[in-house]
Amino acid sequence: MKQNRWMPAFMFLACLLLLGACRKDHDRTPPPQKTEKDTTSTGFYLLNEGGWGYNNATLDYFDSHNGVYERDVFTKANPDAVLGLGDTGNDIGVYGSKLYIVMNWSKKIEILDARTARRIKVLTDQTHKAIENARYITFANGYAYLSSYTTSEKGMVLEIDTATLSITRTVEVGRQPDELTVVGNKLYVANSGGYSPSNLEDYISVVDLPAFKVTKAITVAPNLRRLKKDSNGYLYICPWGTTNNLYIVDTKTDQLTDSIGVKVEDFTIVRDTAYVYGTDYGGGQHAYTRVDLKSKKVIPGSFITDGTKIVIPYGLAVDPSNGSIYIADARNYSEAGDLYCFDAYGKLKNTIRKTGIIPGHIAFYNRNGAPRR
Repeated sequence: MKQNRWMPAFMFLACLLLLGACRKDHDRTPPPQKTEKDTTSTGFYLLNEGGWGYNNATLDYFDSHNGVYERDVFTKANPDAVLGLGDTGNDIGVYGSKLYIVMNWSKKIEILDARTARRIKVLTDQTHKAIENARYITFANGYAYLSSYTTSEKGMVLEIDTATLSITRTVEVGRQPDELTVVGNKLYVANSGGYSPSNLEDYISVVDLPAFKVTKAITVAPNLRRLKKDSNGYLYICPWGTTNNLYIVDTKTDQLTDSIGVKVEDFTIVRDTAYVYGTDYGGGQHAYTRVDLKSKKVIPGSFITDGTKIVIPYGLAVDPSNGSIYIADARNYSEAGDLYCFDAYGKLKNTIRKTGIIPGHIAFYNRNGAPRR
């Protein structure tokens, strides 16, 4: 009985110690890092995923015009967010004046003012159950479209009105859907089935947007993950660890038309070029490749031309304004990662050290050029 009487006091002290530890962690956030100013660059947010189950995802911002990299801007802009940004940041995107952050394990979508990073609204699994396992987000025609593994046999896409910030419609797609994009009046969703290695999904779901119904399945390859579009109505899709191909779908016919042999884990498309990185898992070597999307041919040589070595490439983005190439390095997945910036010719311009845990997702946005409200 004596032990029970002292239990409330013990719990109170434990909470104080925990809060103190969290505060010390926050106080150890490195000061802004200064780099070379670049007025031709756009600036961007970087989402550091954080370790799964550790609640240590963070949001950084690189003001490239002034050459200042600022860490953990979400916590600074939202001091009343007791648990910080949350657990396992899976995707990020800017649409209009808002920044959307998909927090997978925290079961929420953070919607922020893109200029200030202040919270506008949070959508949680209480808003809709499917947010519990949300994955990727894309935007078109005033709406956001969010893929979710859900907890059921089928995956789901949720439609979010970006004016009211409410969920308006949902549609079931394949198991464990990942990246998605809109072309015209159709939404394309890459299904992985990744929770069932012996029974992987191998197709893209085609959703008619006016009706918000699946109208077709396009068979591509097992365990699809990345899916992006070019400006000419073609989709480029890569699976996760099953083939060394970048697959091409013509959205005019909704047919698989070709594939390009290239090691690919992730890629991004800027104008008529795809920037791709992949790994030779046998030898542990990383490849950094460009693909000419007009000819559908691999461009010889690496797009990193100065021999810079990256431990574990985990994110890739190309500045649409000046062609600067950014590659996030997860290092060992437990300590703060690094961010490398190369010029359009593949020469290292600068390196941001100790971003956050597992840096991986970039959304370009010029906070300085945004109108003040």
